[in-house]
Amino acid sequence: MSGLSLWLVPNPVQLQLIQKVLPKQPETRPVSAVSYPEITPHITLASSGKATQDAILRAIPSTLHPIPVEFQRLEVGDHYFRSVFISVKKTTELVALHDHIMAALERDGASPSAPAFPHMSISYIADEDGVAERKKAADELRAITVVEGPENPDGAETVALRCGDSEEGHVCLASFEGTEVWIVRCEGPVQHWQVLHKITVTPDIA
Repeated sequence: MSGLSLWLVPNPVQLQLIQKVLPKQPETRPVSAVSYPEITPHITLASSGKATQDAILRAIPSTLHPIPVEFQRLEVGDHYFRSVFISVKKTTELVALHDHIMAALERDGASPSAPAFPHMSISYIADEDGVAERKKAADELRAITVVEGPENPDGAETVALRCGDSEEGHVCLASFEGTEVWIVRCEGPVQHWQVLHKITVTPDIA
């Protein structure tokens, strides 16, 4: 990956909770040094190798509201950046934001992309570690972190993440509230990616 990406990021409390349960490099088996880097949970709204930061800023709607993100399934992918991920429900608000940004960047000639939109990656695992390692990571998550709900009558599925305990009891997240939009320079190893700009979404007033 090389270029700029626009991310929808959970509110700070939910961000910390999700980060707590993301898989770390396993101690019991050897894996590539580039597998299991520390990542920020997010939904990629658009990426571009051509766009400037100004073009990305222009593409963001002038008025933003918190975007609800609902988890659907834990999945194993065939790409480093989609090794293990949670697919996300295509809500009206999320799709409208994505479409607005993509259209604006297209008009700017930025050739944006957003593969497998919308999803939240859980782990990046190198191709050299293979599908077996990705499946193992997903299975380990299911065993200790992921609660998979029954399939609904409409065929939809739901998952929740066990994010530890609090004074109120077990904390499980089946969704998050997207309250920040980040512009990130994604060049080189994941640990070298740079957050260039953060926009806090205006909260809805009841």
